[in-house]
Amino acid sequence: MSQVQTLSAYAGAILVGALFGGALPLVGRIQRNDAGLSFSAGVMLGAAFFHMLPEAAEGAGLSAIPFVLVGFLFLFLLERFVLVHVCAEPGPRAARAPDLALASHSPPGHQHAHAATGCDVHTIGLAAFVGLSLHTIVDGFALGAASSERALGFLVFLAILAHKVPSSFSLSSILRAEGYSRRRSLLMNAAFATMVPIGAGLYLALRGLVHTESFTSLALAASSGTFLHLALSDIIPDLHRRGGSKLRLTGALLLGVGVMWLLRLVNHQH
Repeated sequence: MSQVQTLSAYAGAILVGALFGGALPLVGRIQRNDAGLSFSAGVMLGAAFFHMLPEAAEGAGLSAIPFVLVGFLFLFLLERFVLVHVCAEPGPRAARAPDLALASHSPPGHQHAHAATGCDVHTIGLAAFVGLSLHTIVDGFALGAASSERALGFLVFLAILAHKVPSSFSLSSILRAEGYSRRRSLLMNAAFATMVPIGAGLYLALRGLVHTESFTSLALAASSGTFLHLALSDIIPDLHRRGGSKLRLTGALLLGVGVMWLLRLVNHQH
C-alpha cells in the first residue's frame, strides 16, 4: 500500500477504537461518576508525564519546556474568557431542596445539566474536549510523520491506538459527569475521534513546509500543558469540593496513572 493508504487505514482503526472507548461510559443510566472522573484525571497526568513530556524533551530538548506553560495558559484563558463559569458547583452535602428549587427556575433545556452540576454553563466538559482534541491532532500529525517508515509507522499506530481508548473513555466520563445527553456526548466523542485523520491530513499538507520533529515535539509539550490544567485545576479540585470516598477516588486516580505507565512500554518500542 502507498503511504496515504496505510495512513488512512491506521487513522480509520484509531477512529473506531476511540469511538468504542467513548461509548463505554455511556452504556446504561447517565449520571455523575466521580470514580470515572478521578480515573480520567489519572489518565491525563500519566499521559502528560509518561508520554508527552518525555517525547517532547527527546525531540526538542529543554526548549520544549516553556511550551508546557503555553498550553496551560491557553486552556486557562479559554476557560476564563470564553467558557465562562456562571455559578459555583455544589458539594455532595448540599441540600436537595435548594437544588430542586434552583433547577425549577432554570430554562427547560438546562434543568438536567443544572441538577447534575449546579451550573448552566459547564467548563470542564468543553475544556476536556478542547484539550484532548488538540492532543489528538498532534497524534495524527505524528502518525503521518512516522508512516513514512513502515515498521515505525506500525509501532506509532499501536501506541496511539492504545492511548485513544482510555482517552475517549475519559472524555465521555467527564461529559457524563457534566450532565451532557448521551447523544451529545457521542457526537462530541465522534468529533474528538476524527482529530486523528485531521492531524494526519495536516501532516500531508505541511510536510514540505515545516520541520516535522520539532513541530511535533513543541506541540506535544503545549498539549501536555492542557492536560495538566484539566487534571490539576479542574477535575481534582472539583472532586475535593464534592467529597466522596477518599480510598475509592484515590484508587481510581492511581489506576488511571498506572494504565498510562503500562502503556509507556508500547511507546518505548519506537
